[in-house]
Amino acid sequence: MVHRWRRPRPRSGRGVTPIIAAILLTGITVAAGVVLWTFRIQTPTAGVQVEYVAEGDQTEPAWGDPTDCTNTSIYAACDGLPAFFIIFTAHSPTNILLTSLTFEIRCNHTSLLNGSFNSMEVIPGTGANPGSGAPALGKCGSWHPSASGTTATYFNRLAYFQQIVPGTKTLHDGDIFVVYEHPLANFCDRNHHCPDDDYHGAPPWCFTSPAADCTIYITYTSSPASLVASIPILSIGM
Repeated sequence: MVHRWRRPRPRSGRGVTPIIAAILLTGITVAAGVVLWTFRIQTPTAGVQVEYVAEGDQTEPAWGDPTDCTNTSIYAACDGLPAFFIIFTAHSPTNILLTSLTFEIRCNHTSLLNGSFNSMEVIPGTGANPGSGAPALGKCGSWHPSASGTTATYFNRLAYFQQIVPGTKTLHDGDIFVVYEHPLANFCDRNHHCPDDDYHGAPPWCFTSPAADCTIYITYTSSPASLVASIPILSIGM
């Protein structure tokens, strides 16, 4: 004979009534929803986009060279250097932090200049000099911009960032990068050094030799990191 074991029926008051069961089930569903919401997968934000125009054949005062300026402490008046401009015309999102954007000039497969936008800001004419933490120039292949090869030459002898609203922390349409070009051999500074023995601007071969591969890279470094722009200097011309 086969005996079947049967669970005893619960006594009154010990079981879960249909109303209580519904409440518990609802609570479990809500709790599960909270857990799923808390641990939901974060999708990447939209890519950063920056539009710009490059304008060659410009002239800009040599703000970074006291030997080319008078009254350098404030409201400096400086000799002009050939230059080209990178002017930002539109961007998204609207609140891109300057600390998250880097400006790099690569030359002969080496980094000649690399710094964040905010670290390369200059207010023209104020006579302010770069601080000790400001970006210094590197090399262009085996060529070093400093005569000694060891003394740091700061970024503002080559390029600087100028804000349309100085001191703000985000990129604005109308902000500009000024990139100096190496002047002609007959350039003389105010101390009558002819040619000027100080370093200025992108090397002249960047504008004539494709092999030099002189390129400006603008990179967004926050997550997700991305290359925003790649601008061959050769295409701008002298």
